[in-house]
Amino acid sequence: MILRTATIIILAALLSACASGTQLLRQVDPGMSSAQVEQIMGKRDGFSSVERDGHTYTLYQYINRYCNWNQSMWDKCDFFIIFKDDRVIETGVKDVRSANPNMQFMYIFRQP
Repeated sequence: MILRTATIIILAALLSACASGTQLLRQVDPGMSSAQVEQIMGKRDGFSSVERDGHTYTLYQYINRYCNWNQSMWDKCDFFIIFKDDRVIETGVKDVRSANPNMQFMYIFRQP
């Protein structure tokens, strides 16, 4: 009984730690700093920066991350976050890709 309860608690903790990119992106709010975003989204895969009209605009890219565990375990997306002077001004998702596993049927029983 104790082992079963401990196993359930450990599984629940592991599953809650595996948030999808969409769930994480929903936690990013306008005005957050890049450090706050990295605490939520993790390390970025790439970035780009440009100076315009005295402001610095930066794009963080999170490439090939799981979209939404609630919908599909296989779909992956690219997530983008735009900063103006190190504050979030916009977020977005692009390129939902489905990578369903190549499942083969195995026929164990033959028809007579």
